[in-house]
Formats: sequence, C-alpha cells, structure tokens
Amino acid sequence: MGFGIDVGSTSLKTVSVQRSFGGFKLTGASRRRIVRGGGDPRQALLRLLHESIGPKNGRRVGVVGLSGRDINLQLVQQPNMKPVNYRAMMGYELDQRKGEATDLYLDYCTLREPDAFFPQYLAVVGIGKSAYVDERIELLSRASLDVRDAVPNAFALYAAYRNAYEPEGGTSLLLDLGSDNMDLAFVRGGRLIFARNVSSGARVFDNQIAGALNLSADEAEARKVARGNLGPAAEGEEDDELRPVVRSAAGQFAGFITSSINHAKMQLNDRELAVDRVYLSGGGARLRGLPEYLSSALKTPVEILDPFRNLDTAALEKRPGGEEIRSLPTDLAVALGLAQLVSPTPATASSVLSILPDALKKRRDFFRSTLWLGAAGGILLAALAVLTGLAVVRRGSERAALDKFRSETVAIKEQIDRMDRLSAEQRELAAKTDYLLSYLSGGRAALDVVARLGKALPKGMTMRELKMGDFALARRDAGGDRTRVAFAYRGRGLVLGELESESGDELKLKGEAEPFQLAAVAGPIARWPAVGRTIAISGEVDENIRGTAGEAVKALRDQLSDPSRGMRARIENQKPSNKPGWREYEISVTFE
Repeated sequence: MGFGIDVGSTSLKTVSVQRSFGGFKLTGASRRRIVRGGGDPRQALLRLLHESIGPKNGRRVGVVGLSGRDINLQLVQQPNMKPVNYRAMMGYELDQRKGEATDLYLDYCTLREPDAFFPQYLAVVGIGKSAYVDERIELLSRASLDVRDAVPNAFALYAAYRNAYEPEGGTSLLLDLGSDNMDLAFVRGGRLIFARNVSSGARVFDNQIAGALNLSADEAEARKVARGNLGPAAEGEEDDELRPVVRSAAGQFAGFITSSINHAKMQLNDRELAVDRVYLSGGGARLRGLPEYLSSALKTPVEILDPFRNLDTAALEKRPGGEEIRSLPTDLAVALGLAQLVSPTPATASSVLSILPDALKKRRDFFRSTLWLGAAGGILLAALAVLTGLAVVRRGSERAALDKFRSETVAIKEQIDRMDRLSAEQRELAAKTDYLLSYLSGGRAALDVVARLGKALPKGMTMRELKMGDFALARRDAGGDRTRVAFAYRGRGLVLGELESESGDELKLKGEAEPFQLAAVAGPIARWPAVGRTIAISGEVDENIRGTAGEAVKALRDQLSDPSRGMRARIENQKPSNKPGWREYEISVTFE
C-alpha cells in the first residue's frame, strides 16, 4: 500500500492505493481543513496527518508533493549526443544552477529523447530549497511513513491523468488550482512535455471579494463557496454585488493561464503550440461556472479532471463519507498521483522528477531497480539450482546402476544375457538423460536475454511477457530436424552424439574425426530429437517512438542476435495494440 500526501496552504489531502494486476485499487482518501493560528502549526499538521492515515498497520510507504515559491522547475534542451555525454552535460547544468548555494536540492529528469521529429533532448531541472523539502520529509517520517520520494505536484498531476485517461491526440493542459499555487502540466500524445508551478491560486477570488465588499479573508472565502457563480444564476439566486467581482477575478485567472501557455511556447521554442483541451482539478476548480467561463475566455474546451476514472473505488465507497469523496474527487488528483508514484513502472520512473537529499535518492533508486533485479535474479538462480540438482541426482542414480551392473556381470553366461539387457537400459536412460539435460540450456539463454533486454529495451518500448517458446519452432529455425543417437560400440562402450550423416555402413557424428562402422555397433541404436531452446518475448511499442515502431522492433531483434553465442532472433508478429498509439510485437530467440 502506498500513501500520497498533498500538503496545501488550507487543506491536507491524503490518498492510499494498492497496486493490482488491473492497475490501482483505491483503499482510502481524506481531505482535512488546516486551521491557521494558535499553537505550533507543525504539530497541528502532524496531528491532522495522523488522523488521515490512521493507526500504523504494517509497513507504510509515502510520497509527498512539492509546490509553491520554494520549488522552481526549469526546462532544458540539449542537442543530440551520446547518452553518456548527455548525462555529463546535465550534471554540469545542475552544478551551474546550484553555484555556491548550500541550501538547495537539485535533480533532473528526461521528458523526451531525440527522435526523427525532435532532434534534441528535453529535460526538466527541479530546484528546491532544502529547508522546505526537509520539512515535508520530516512530516511524513514523524507520522511513521517510509518516505520514498518527494515529487513536484505537476508531475503527480500528470501521473493521475496518465492512469485515468487513454493517450489523446493534440496537447492537453492539466491545471491544478489550489489556494495559493497553481500546478500546470502540458501533455502531448500522452507524454509530458512541460511542467510549471505558479505562485497564485484561488485566493485571487477571495482577495477580490474581500477588497470589493469589505470582508475578512474567511468571510470572503465563505461567500465565494456559498454564492460564487460564473454561470447563469439559478432560480431565486441573486447576488448582483458578488458576480462582477468574481468575474473580474476569473479574468485575472484566465490571464495567468494564457501567460503560462505563452511561457511554454517560448521554453519549448514552439510558437505553433496550441492547447486542444484543458483539464481542471484542485479545490479552486469547484467554483460554479468556472469551466464554462474559461472555455469561453480561452477558446478551448475545459472540463473537470476525474482522477478516479479507472480506479477500483469499491473499498472507499463502503466507508463513511466515501461516496462524497468519490463524487467530488477533483482536489485529490495530486494526492492520488503521488500515491501511484510510490511504485512507478520502469517506463514511467525515468520521467518522474524527484527533489531529494542524496541519502534518500540512493535509497529510492535501490527500491526501484537494484532490489527488484536482485530478487528476480535470485529466483531465476534458485530455479536453475533446483533443475541442476534434479539432473545431478538422476545422473548419479544412473551411474550407480551402471556400477552395480558391471560388478554382477563377470561370471556365467546367464549374467551375460542380463548384462545385455542392462546395457540396453543404460543406453535408453542415457538418451533420456541427455534429452532432459538439453532443456537446461535455456537457463543461460534466459539470463542472456534478460541482460540484453536490460540494455537494449528503449524508452517507448515495453516487454509484457518473456517465456520459453515452442521446441518445434526451435527445430524449424535450426534448418530442419536434428537427431541425437546413443549406441554401444566395440572397444569404446556407450557413444552419445548428434548425428551428422548416415550411410549404409557407417555413422558420422558431429565433433568426431572418424565415422563409426555399423558392423561394430552392438545392439540397436537409440534415436531422439536434438532440441534447441527458444525464448518467446512479447510486448508493446509506442508508434511515436524514435524512427518507427517497425524499425524499433528490428533494432531490438538485432540487439538480441549474437551468432558467436548461437543466438538467433526473429520477429514473429507485429500488429496494432488495443491501446491507441501502440503496437504489439512478438520476437523469438533461438539458442543452439
């Protein structure tokens, strides 16, 4: 289970999710009002967090959101270069931005690698004041949460959108409107291309109302929630003095959005950038008529984001107040995205920006990569050890039987007949053992494939399944049926090998310098198929991947082929995926 913690200026939002085979399951959600004034605010916030997440029950992992004036997101574009040079350049960028400061945490993430359409690297550098980040991390730690990451809210908003909506054409603007901050994420074709946070939010409405109507801040907010409306007045609803004030603040808010779009155009160096739709979230998005007003002002469709769209919310709805949270999930989008980032997939982890101290960054990387790779390798090695042990036991029992046979076949003619029978059994058992041991070659094959996939699988290409393939396919790919033989040869004993050729009076085995004469073969010849090993790989590739999807699959096939090790890869199938913008592929790797 993972917790996402969104600490706003007026409310604390927490969401807990559990990963399942079908995605994520919502297990809990809470929004609590932060009351300012009186006592230590940190203690009050900690008490609210304890109330939100409940008593400790097992291991609990959390991700905290970052926003506001203490966080700065900067877009960086780098020319096409080798990945090692790109990483070095980004390290230099971080050093330049940090300078002599000792109170900053910095990091970057890559949003886009160079391709045929965009020949530059696109990255975001995140800069956070260490005091602010440490305060957020300490809050979760004191609430008995294992802090796994600290992520800017814009990236959490994108994670919630990505898990709730299918990839859409054009450019979408995700906008989370809080009391004092706005978090924006620009998404093109389902991929994040720009993120920003603005130190202005729904409090613009409160300040305008308070100044125009001579009200306190609390009274202005209460008047806005109860009677603020940018759409047509409901029957019996009249508030002539409030409506122009709210519309004036909404106009100012629309100006902020337009300014952010223009800023994105300049940062991306894309003056043709056009926003095709806007998704609103956050507590400020609940103002009546705001989507319709912004749609008219921006000349762009605007709708409310539903982050719970593809979630199993049955567990939450059974709890008191769960139905209300499910019906009004707008301000929980950031918290939900943070919870989903507790255990991101390898494909998404590289595009998530973290702003952490070095110690926590190393610990996060361990949980994301080293731990799981080690566990997978351990399981694979254990399986190979079990198979090898079974083979050794079987072979040992056969050798023991052979030794007993030899000790008992030294005397009379009746024992010679018995020896012939045991010899035939030995030949048959040796053939079966050789046939069984041939399957163990797949262990090395699987390790080779896993290692190569770890290096060769590009971003935008995923592996869904890796399994042992069809042996008939291995024989077909090897160029026809191959046969192994076992027979007793005078002066040499039992002979095992792969048949190279056979004529009327002799056998030629691969690796043997001289052929065997059939006249010197004692008893029948045991024959069985010589099998290879095939690894079947299936997955999906983004049609927008660098080059084309077909070229990416061919490149992966070439990476998996290694004639010097007897590895031959071939593309078995390519077809459109059920997911728009993706293609399914199947590759088989045959090992000799």
